[in-house]
Amino acid sequence: MIQLLFATGNRHKFEQVRDALGFPLQQVRLELPEVQAIKVQAVIEQKARAAYSLVNQPVLVEDTGLSIHAWNGLPGALVAWFLDSVGVDGICKMLAEYDDLSATAETFLGFYDGERCAVFSGRMDGRVVRSPRGSLGFGWDPVFSPDGWDKTFAEMTPAEKETVSMRSRAVEQLRTYLQSLRNPQV
Repeated sequence: MIQLLFATGNRHKFEQVRDALGFPLQQVRLELPEVQAIKVQAVIEQKARAAYSLVNQPVLVEDTGLSIHAWNGLPGALVAWFLDSVGVDGICKMLAEYDDLSATAETFLGFYDGERCAVFSGRMDGRVVRSPRGSLGFGWDPVFSPDGWDKTFAEMTPAEKETVSMRSRAVEQLRTYLQSLRNPQV
C-alpha cells in the first residue's frame, strides 16, 4: 500500500485533514508554483499535478480562499498573501466603511495518483466581523463567522468548527471517493 501524501506546509491544515480523513496520510513540504488566480478552483488541479511530478506517488493538495462580497471576491485564493500584507486587523480596517460584510469561504482538495485527478470542494457562507475575535484556529479564523453562528472560527472549539467548516465538507467528499476506488493505490 502506498501512503497518500498531503503536500502542505501548514501544520494546522494537515492535522485537520488527517484527523477527519480516516486514511493514512503523511505531510510533505514541497515548493509548488503558485498559480495567480482569485478563484480557488482554478489553482487546485494544476497544483495537484505539480505535486505529483515531484513525489511520483498519490498526492493530495489543498487550497482555501476567502471571498469578500463587497470586494468582488477578493482576496479569494490570494488570502494567504493578503494576510501576510495586512493581517486580520487590516482586513477589518479595510472593511470599516462597508455595510456588506458577507463572505464565502471555500476549500478545494485535489487528489492525483498519476492517472486520476479529482477535485473536491466545500463552501461556507458567512461574514467578516468588525474586529478579530478568538484565539483558536489560524489564518483568518478570527474574522470569519459562518452563517447561523455568533462565533468566529477562532472562537469555536475544534469539534464545533469541524461540524461546519468548508474543509470538513471537502474531506468528506474525498473520503467517499477514496473508499469508492476499486483498486486504490492508497
